[in-house]
Amino acid sequence: MNSSLHYLAYPAVVSNHRQTTGFRRKLDLDHYLSHQKRLQIVKPTVDTKPPAAHTHLILKLRKLQCEQERIDKIEYENRQLCEKIASMYCGPAKVDCWNSYFSRSLNREMRNRELMRITAENQAILRRLGNCKSHYDRRVSEMDWQNSRRYIRNTTRYLLSQDE
Repeated sequence: MNSSLHYLAYPAVVSNHRQTTGFRRKLDLDHYLSHQKRLQIVKPTVDTKPPAAHTHLILKLRKLQCEQERIDKIEYENRQLCEKIASMYCGPAKVDCWNSYFSRSLNREMRNRELMRITAENQAILRRLGNCKSHYDRRVSEMDWQNSRRYIRNTTRYLLSQDE
């Protein structure tokens, strides 16, 4: 700090006892010390600390529990399969892959009757088609064609070619 001889914070003209150099120096020193104390305990306005690490975000216990349960279930099923395979190797040879179930339909008889009826109707139609004679008379058709050609020749001005 400055010595008393060199310290002169305000001009030498004194009109008030509070403006005296010693008293003013004391006030300034108190102000300076309180300012220094405040500087020691001041905190920065910008937070430069890393964010708080929450354990429930990093260590997900529920997820670990579900994963452990899934692994336990897989191990249990693997153990059961191993026991079955071991019993197959140790026991007598036998076939156990027979399908012992039959498909049962509630309307099988009705569908069979309907199929038989349709088959009988188709056979009757086939028989009728095979037995029927054609009503087409070739001679009558030929004579009709010749008459139509004669009518065309009589009504046209130009002669038709021999092909027609």
